[in-house]
Amino acid sequence: LRARQLPEPPQQEAPPIEDYVYLAHHTFSCFQQNTVVVIPLVRSSAGAASGRPLEVEIVVEECGGGAKAGRDFEAGVHRVRFAECRDSAQIFVPIKHHPDLWQNANWFQVRLRHVVEGNAMLATPSEASVIIFDEDTWPGNIPNSKRGGWGISLMRYFIRVDRKRRGEKWTKTLIAMCWLPVHSVFVSTLVQKLIVDQAITTIQDARPDQNTDIFYWECIMLCLVQLVSLGLNRWADVVHTRNRGRTGGIRQVHRADLLRKFMHLEHSEHWLASDASWLYSVIYDADVITGKAYFQVFVLAQACVALTLSVVLVVGLTVWGSLKSDTSGAGIRSHPMQSLGFIFGVLIIIPLGLISVSIRRRLNWVAVIARKDLECAWFKSCTWIITNWRSLNGFTAEERATLEKRVLEQNGKFVPAHWDSRDSLFDTAWITHWTQGVSYVIMLMCGSFALADYQKYGIGSMEVGTFYALCKIYLSVGKYVGKLSGAFVDMQQAVVSLREIAALLNQTDQRSMRREARLFAKPGELLGKQQLLRRASKHLEQDNHNFISFEHGTWFVRPPGFKVGGVFAELRLKACSVPLGRVVHVTAKNERVLRTFLGLASKHLHPTSETGEELPDDQVGVTVPRALRVMLLPMGPISMGATAPSIIEQLELTGAPRELCIALAECAGLDPYRATATLGSGSSQVLSIVRAILLDPDVLIVFRPLAVVPIDMRRQMGFLLRLWQSGGGLPRIARLLETQGLRSRSKSNVDAPRYRPSTRSLIIGNPEEDLWGGFKLDLYVDVDKHLMQEYEESDDDDGVTFCLAEFEDDPTPNSQRHQSPRLRVGRLSGDVAQDIYGGV
Repeated sequence: LRARQLPEPPQQEAPPIEDYVYLAHHTFSCFQQNTVVVIPLVRSSAGAASGRPLEVEIVVEECGGGAKAGRDFEAGVHRVRFAECRDSAQIFVPIKHHPDLWQNANWFQVRLRHVVEGNAMLATPSEASVIIFDEDTWPGNIPNSKRGGWGISLMRYFIRVDRKRRGEKWTKTLIAMCWLPVHSVFVSTLVQKLIVDQAITTIQDARPDQNTDIFYWECIMLCLVQLVSLGLNRWADVVHTRNRGRTGGIRQVHRADLLRKFMHLEHSEHWLASDASWLYSVIYDADVITGKAYFQVFVLAQACVALTLSVVLVVGLTVWGSLKSDTSGAGIRSHPMQSLGFIFGVLIIIPLGLISVSIRRRLNWVAVIARKDLECAWFKSCTWIITNWRSLNGFTAEERATLEKRVLEQNGKFVPAHWDSRDSLFDTAWITHWTQGVSYVIMLMCGSFALADYQKYGIGSMEVGTFYALCKIYLSVGKYVGKLSGAFVDMQQAVVSLREIAALLNQTDQRSMRREARLFAKPGELLGKQQLLRRASKHLEQDNHNFISFEHGTWFVRPPGFKVGGVFAELRLKACSVPLGRVVHVTAKNERVLRTFLGLASKHLHPTSETGEELPDDQVGVTVPRALRVMLLPMGPISMGATAPSIIEQLELTGAPRELCIALAECAGLDPYRATATLGSGSSQVLSIVRAILLDPDVLIVFRPLAVVPIDMRRQMGFLLRLWQSGGGLPRIARLLETQGLRSRSKSNVDAPRYRPSTRSLIIGNPEEDLWGGFKLDLYVDVDKHLMQEYEESDDDDGVTFCLAEFEDDPTPNSQRHQSPRLRVGRLSGDVAQDIYGGV
């Protein structure tokens, strides 16, 4: 594309048909608790005045936004008929509410397919996303009153939600985990006891003429029982390994929830937690709650089953010995206190282990939290260094050494905290080990004496198999009491990570869209169709496609505690409007003020109260036409790393055809197959401009778009932006590049063609020298004249005010569907309006 070879871009043409219909918004929002969302459709004024009948078909379907048909909403095809002389109509889409289940925001799609009856055509926006917000809290809609304390309720709700998510797999894992101790504790011990004390002893005591084959067969049967139990043990191990879901079922699910939440936060919402905090939670906290909270439920169940079987075995062995003594010919009974002592020794280990864990829980928490905070600080520093490696090129060797020293100082603080946490957790676990060890030593000593008395003098009932069984039972009790107490220790550590993740996932996201949703219905407010229709009509009446409007006294103040950084300024604006459908040049003496103004116009930022708080729902501050897609060009280079490593892969994410992506990248002087990580600042800015053109928004807001663009490409990129704005947008550029054009993003080939105005809006914030000299501007806006503080404190204003002046002799471009006079900003001196180009 060369400017000298192309004619002046044409002006906006009129719609081919006066009667057209479109969706009122490109994005609708609702709350899951409201169970229904209203989708308004708009008909042109000329079409409504004609009185001709009009019926259109609209499709409700999935679009990859996470909302599933039948589970989250009801998909289908609807026919909408406009009432006579009415310019609006609505459809109602049912939304499924999932009580006690937290969900990230997800969305589905509605699209106009074709006109069923009437001589009308479809216009943009003909497709819209419907975002579903869930006001439940994570996890499992836990009440705020239960989120404090020791975290027991938080843990309980978390486990309940994951159990519901896993369903049958969770049950299989629980059964399999509980079977494992049945083999090692119960079956193996019982088989050993029966072989030694029943079969072998009987063979030894048999008379020479007595047939003992049956006891040999008994040994064989008991060995087969052991073998079958081993096979079932292998089955249980396989089942619990394949169904426990520690990686894909739980860990990665929570990581995906955190990632989705982070990706859809608005700019001001990122101030509440740094990106490194989110990354730390995605990597570390999600792993902790999986291994030390979710999976410990199965460990607890397994330990409880094993301890119950151990107690049953000890009691059973005691009863066995008593019955055998009663039926023996010697007439010697076992000592009751001796039998009760062995039972008491098993029972005392369990409560002592749990009490020790409970006593040390506060110490464990303090140690774990201190370790986590210091590791997170070190992690943030390492994250910055690794992800900002380009910035290190501007550091001298001394500066790098100093930076490394500070990171090592953070590491020096973290390591002792890690030692304290490790020692605290290990000491807590070792209290149980000591209790079990002492009990085992006492049992070993008493059991040895009892075995010697029985074998030598026939006193008591301690047989060899019973002694071996008691040794194995006490070791098993120690093992599973250690697992039980270890599970509680791990859960104490997991509560810290659970609270961190709960704080991040329960952070309010997409506040502007939630605000839009509350205008129709507040969360949990069940309204009738007539009430929804009245609110939708009121919603449409306030819309104006011609301007981005700022109310008088609009504030933008960063909240207390988040005033660090120099990207945006705090300001208060007078009432003003920015006309659309043209090129608007916005300037300000302070670039922070300029960036803030552009951020508010693009809804990248949102107006606040005087103290930095969120505005009430009845106060808007800035009004942006809802039917227009507004995009703010990133102010810095963007790179998607391994997700889209090359230029062509990143451009294809826009949804444009591959052929067009390649052609436009080559037109801008980029190698489509070059890795984005190797691009400099100038080439990255060119890539951002190409990406914005491929997205083809209705309004593109840019700040210094050509400031770092290479000089040899600046003229070409400036003309490309101007051609996109007034020459027909992306479809015109595709025709000039002789590509096949744009693919339809609709899923059906029978969709009717759509009308979209060829003129776009381009709002530029940058000095004059950054623009190509032939880049003619339609409108000039000086933000400094709209700052209330500057206006009130200025003493040398000379009675000159800033206004919008109307010029009838200028050509009149269309502004998105509505004819409007061409507006320019000028100064009023007396009764004469001076144009910015010097005319009057």
